[in-house]
Amino acid sequence: MIRAVKLNNHKLGASAAHTWRTMPVPHADKDRTHLNEDWRPVSSPKALRTAIRERLELADNVTADSVLAIEYVVSGPHEAFAEQGGSVEWRSYFCDALAFLEARHGAENIAAVNVQLDELTPHLVVYAVPLVDYPATTRTRNVILGKQGDEWIRGPKAFDIPARTALSATHFMGCRDQLRELQSSFAEEVAIPHGLSRGLRHSAATHVTTKAYHQALARGLAENLSLSPDDLARQGLLWGKESPEKHAARVTDFVVEHYAPTVARAATAGIERRRADEMAETARRTEAALNEERTAHQQARERLRGLIGGLSGEEITKIKGFANKCRRLRREAEEARKLEEQQREEEAQAERERMENDRAAQLRRLTPEALARLEKGERVKAWRFAIARDDLGETLEAWLDSDLFEMDGILSSRGRALIEREAPRPTERHTTQEQTPATPGAGMPTRSPFER
Repeated sequence: MIRAVKLNNHKLGASAAHTWRTMPVPHADKDRTHLNEDWRPVSSPKALRTAIRERLELADNVTADSVLAIEYVVSGPHEAFAEQGGSVEWRSYFCDALAFLEARHGAENIAAVNVQLDELTPHLVVYAVPLVDYPATTRTRNVILGKQGDEWIRGPKAFDIPARTALSATHFMGCRDQLRELQSSFAEEVAIPHGLSRGLRHSAATHVTTKAYHQALARGLAENLSLSPDDLARQGLLWGKESPEKHAARVTDFVVEHYAPTVARAATAGIERRRADEMAETARRTEAALNEERTAHQQARERLRGLIGGLSGEEITKIKGFANKCRRLRREAEEARKLEEQQREEEAQAERERMENDRAAQLRRLTPEALARLEKGERVKAWRFAIARDDLGETLEAWLDSDLFEMDGILSSRGRALIEREAPRPTERHTTQEQTPATPGAGMPTRSPFER
């Protein structure tokens, strides 16, 4: 009923040439090609490439080997259409199929729609550009925040990722489950309302390509219709002035006209035999699946019989009531557990937010000089915290404007000079230039802003 094929740049040209008959299509009736319809302002391979190129301008990941479009082919059994006595009206059926694909891809991403009525069975061909819109989001990464001495300082930093449009055929048909879901959804929403049914789930049938069909047809004609001028030259005098070449052409045309359908059916007999084998394999798989389900059902019945065998109807009713009560209690207990976990998480989150807000309030009151006097580790934590908080932007700017720090929070030469002036006497031991003095200086906080 519906078939999807990924088309890269190379395959797109061949598909478009077949759709708009710019290449020979032996199974299409040239006298009926004018009946084909285009439901988009695209009626040629060149126009299709232009329409796809316009949509691709929105994507940011197009490469030379990208899948540019997905070709959907919608049809049904030949005898199901109204022209052959069936119940399916092709126009209504194809309109619903197009609406299904527009909902799947977005109407703006349907580049071309072609209805083919010059073949034995009506077909709908839809070219969809597989664009996917991803909303804006935020991603946190562990990055280098600066350098302190010879040591690089790393920490988390949030990055805003803007909304983007990407080309992704994998998003729509990247695995077997997605293709199975496509078949099921199409059957439920489109095919079944029009009197068609979904294909067998365990089917072993494979798609016969147009190329394979044409090759079989050409091979059958070549093997069965082989008149040549040499075959008629020995009898040329019997036909008067008609040359052997003209007579061979006339006879060949006569044979083709009257016997080509029979020869074509004989030529494709191999394909039909393969289809018969596939249907037999489908039946075998379906029967095996049915047997598995039957066995599982029988085992379940035996287990149930072992549990309730010999009990009266009243006793079975009591057991069912007790089982239902147990399920209800278990469900209520699970819901209560989830609710309790949610409350604990909300309380923990609220506590984290309260602590962070307290830290932010302490840092707002922390002067640049007081920040410079903190121990190196505490100062780095304060600086990182200020970078991560939007509401500490003014505080961070005030720290930078003091000229006591570099952009990454490391003490500047002025900051080091401030610490050196307030450092202990040379007789007192200290380890580094940036070590916090044992006795706080004027205005120096006695506790870290990160202490509770």
